[in-house]
Amino acid sequence: MLSIQRVIALARRSIRLFLRDRMAVFFSFLSTLILVALYFLFIAQMFVRGMTDAGFPLSGGAQNFLIYLQMMAGVMILNSMSLSNGVFSTIADDFKSRRVDSLLLTRAHSSELLLSQYISGLFVSFALNLLTWAAAFFLIGLLTGYWVTAGAFFAVAGILAIASLISAALMSLITALVKSPAALGVIGSLAGTFLGFLCGIYIPYSNLGKTTQAVGSVLPFTHLVIWLKRTVLTDAFHVLNVPADQANTLLSQDFFSAKSIGFLGLDVPLWGMLIFCGVFALVCFGLAWRILSRRIRGSR
Repeated sequence: MLSIQRVIALARRSIRLFLRDRMAVFFSFLSTLILVALYFLFIAQMFVRGMTDAGFPLSGGAQNFLIYLQMMAGVMILNSMSLSNGVFSTIADDFKSRRVDSLLLTRAHSSELLLSQYISGLFVSFALNLLTWAAAFFLIGLLTGYWVTAGAFFAVAGILAIASLISAALMSLITALVKSPAALGVIGSLAGTFLGFLCGIYIPYSNLGKTTQAVGSVLPFTHLVIWLKRTVLTDAFHVLNVPADQANTLLSQDFFSAKSIGFLGLDVPLWGMLIFCGVFALVCFGLAWRILSRRIRGSR
């Protein structure tokens, strides 16, 4: 019988192992640090020049408010995956060092072990991402003089929880297939780079080709970024009293890649793509459970 207490105990063990490894935690945030550095070095200025050339009447603080918020939308979606990647690298090391065999000699069942691994990846991804969002909330407010509303703050927290659910499911499957902690680290580094472009985080889709949009449309993280950008930017437009027509056409579509891009060129609304994201997560988790269960049975 499944024991919730054992699941929680195993999950706490995985979380502690990850948090004690400071280098693992640092490299989990590496993609985020690179993205923030790129924004402050030149990407933010690109957005400022675009709005200035378009004659959009916003002060410097208001422009920065929009730019920082849409930057954090991309940062936090990347975080959801990179943090899960860090936790699952620790879990992959358990398989490689055969510590899993030792755990199974206790009263723990294989299903409890697998469930605890997923929960640990989900918890770390969401908890650290929520702390990142809370820090960004205060810093953006202090730097620009404009503040995100409480409703938008909690809406973002809910989206981050869903992003963590999907990221943990995907990393469960990748861990089951790859088996090596080193390989997972490489995948995490490459994913941060490619997702930055394919998900419309570094450069708006209006500046990229149709092929890039088509490739990005099959990635769940693209639609999560769009959803998160819509949430924070809609709130920001309200705070800044931006007219609805300008917010919907000039900023959302042309500057910040907050327009739904459908699926492989098909005109699918954002809510439909979010359902696709949920199905994608369920499939990943189901396949991961099947593969890892076989590996555990084979190791006995």
